Amino acid sequence: MVTQIQDLNRILIIKLGSIGDVVHTLPALAALKKSYPQAEIDWLVEKKSSVILEKNPLIRQIIEVDTQQWRKSLLSFEVLRQIKTSLSRLRGNHYDVALDFQGLWKSAAFGYFSGAKRVVGFDKEILREPGCRIFYDDKINPTADAIHVIELNNELARSLGAQINGYQFDLNVSEEDEAYITSQLASRHITDFIILNPGGGWVTKNWDPTNYSRLHLRMRKKAGWQSVLTWGPGEEKLVEQVFRNCESDPPVAFPTTIPQFVSLARRAKLFVGGDTGPLHLAAACHTPVVGIFGPTHPSRNGPFSPADLVVSHPVPCGPCYKRTCEIYNQQCLRLITVDEVYQAVIQRLSLL
Repeated sequence: MVTQIQDLNRILIIKLGSIGDVVHTLPALAALKKSYPQAEIDWLVEKKSSVILEKNPLIRQIIEVDTQQWRKSLLSFEVLRQIKTSLSRLRGNHYDVALDFQGLWKSAAFGYFSGAKRVVGFDKEILREPGCRIFYDDKINPTADAIHVIELNNELARSLGAQINGYQFDLNVSEEDEAYITSQLASRHITDFIILNPGGGWVTKNWDPTNYSRLHLRMRKKAGWQSVLTWGPGEEKLVEQVFRNCESDPPVAFPTTIPQFVSLARRAKLFVGGDTGPLHLAAACHTPVVGIFGPTHPSRNGPFSPADLVVSHPVPCGPCYKRTCEIYNQQCLRLITVDEVYQAVIQRLSLL
């Protein structure tokens, strides 16, 4: 438990990272707001991931930073000005506590320089950059059963006395985005479909796109199921490869923003893909999931529902959490067959 804070009226959540990182922290946000309804909660987040938090009624304000852009010209006047502006904005909010869910030097430093009365983070055992804990006033050691990253994040909320009762994900979609998905599906006469997402953020998370082609064709031939392909920035070539190998009966594909993907996922009968933002969004929408996992651990990063399935193969070098695989040629993913994934699809759908 964190050292007693008499008045918990302003809380800063620091979770900068990827879409999946942000999604996995939403239950902690909900628990904090439910336990401390009077508290004003702000969220410090990377600009690229902030869209997930838009229109979230539990957040007072979203504070965006762009550390990736800053690193490109760290000593430039403009970048230094932006950093100063961000820190001034944080300090002006007079936080009672800052919770660093990220566990990196940069996130911990933001917490420290925010001027919060107390900065709380994890202890060194689970930190990616253990040295950053020098910025923390309170260091939390999760309980032994807190394995999944959602539960790890919930441990920080519990350290403030928050009660955790299930997982709440506030994902809000505008009427315009809902209408876009309705129009795209209606124009193709699609009412029943499975999402295939071949991208993985890291190349080491990408199952061979030709496998997605074979999976789509098998689902079409044996069960008549339609596939909708989704992708993110820089993943267009993966989609092209999927199409190239199933020209006779290609899947459906149309571009989506992140909020539009949420709308699409809520209507899908199943999601199939790797450990990436769309999988975690689909899981948060309570869409059935079949995950294809290679370098990351399903128990920590996989879909949280006990009904969801993950296809993976244990290998001596894994889970490595590496973004490159120069020695083993992605053996962990190459061992996963189309038949294994297809059987997982059949099994997961049988539970509906």
